[in-house]
Amino acid sequence: MKKRAKPKNDLETKLERLDQYDYIDEDLMYKKRDKYAPLIGKFLIEFSNLEHTLDIEIAELLGHGSHDTGYAVLKNLDFSSKIELFYDLVYPLVCCAEKRKEQKLLQIKEFRNKLDNLCVLRNKIAHAKWYTLDKDGYVRVSVKTNKIDGLINFRKLKITPTIIKNGLKRIEPLSEKLSDFTERLWAQ
Repeated sequence: MKKRAKPKNDLETKLERLDQYDYIDEDLMYKKRDKYAPLIGKFLIEFSNLEHTLDIEIAELLGHGSHDTGYAVLKNLDFSSKIELFYDLVYPLVCCAEKRKEQKLLQIKEFRNKLDNLCVLRNKIAHAKWYTLDKDGYVRVSVKTNKIDGLINFRKLKITPTIIKNGLKRIEPLSEKLSDFTERLWAQ
């Protein structure tokens, strides 16, 4: 089975070298915390709703009339695996349908791409080391060892309140479109 490429995120990245000791600017985070915390919380809650919508749609596809079978399959899957499963279930249904087949296939690919990108953003937001936030909106998301010199580098992404708000704006319409799409599949 061919492994799917990881989705790319459109967030700005920078590397920051460890300067002997790690430290954080707590004062800066205390200043920015009230601006970020509600947005992070809202994003995670809305993303959770998107995941629940995806769960329901998969459960419908797997066990029309009951969600038992669907949830038995879903219970141990991460979000990326759920995206893949949804795609694998819906793609053949669309291929068998004659009405607007090409348009629907493009729509499925668009769903997959948008879900993947939101998943990447959610993971970055949920697992960021928020107390490492700098004045430019960069926050540490991982630690890497430079393969050439062996020194430690921190990978930082720019995650500003605006970036989080833009992610929020993409979640709700996607959730609604996902439900409408699968509902129309059953109506064929």
